[in-house]
Amino acid sequence: MSIVTERLTRDRFRELYADRKPNVELIDGIPEQKAMGSKPHAYLQAIVARMLQDCGFRAATELTLAISETWDPVPDVTGVLGPDTDELYHSQPPAVVIEILSPSDRFTLLDQKCRQYAEWGILDILVFDPLSERVWCWDRTTDSLLYRISDRYMFASKPDTKLQLDEVFRRLRAALGRH
Repeated sequence: MSIVTERLTRDRFRELYADRKPNVELIDGIPEQKAMGSKPHAYLQAIVARMLQDCGFRAATELTLAISETWDPVPDVTGVLGPDTDELYHSQPPAVVIEILSPSDRFTLLDQKCRQYAEWGILDILVFDPLSERVWCWDRTTDSLLYRISDRYMFASKPDTKLQLDEVFRRLRAALGRH
């Protein structure tokens, strides 16, 4: 990828990178290549999306968020509440954003994305690590990913709805043939 000397708008980014694989995201005007997804990453993405669906969210994987002119992120999993639209890309903040770590992910980029999600008002921002079987959520009081969840996550966007993390990772181990 070439070095970008000026920040791109979303339209210019899409013009330049629309057909690039692996995927490229626009992060604060800068094109950033997404990390290569491993098998645990891909399986966990599908498992979490199904479980979000079971919790009553409209779940999607790799949904482009077209909320800002200089951001075009593609979270691993999103959960949407409310009526669906006929938009090609999602222009409103979803209720839930989940990023799943890959071995080559950079923490600084992950932190930058989570900060933007929080700025957009996304209530549930989660980060899953399929290798260590850990989950963190964005803590609004400290403005960081300090809070590590151990057994279940209660959604701020959908009170009284929880995601059982032990079940998430049990399903992942089964999918990977690790019982």
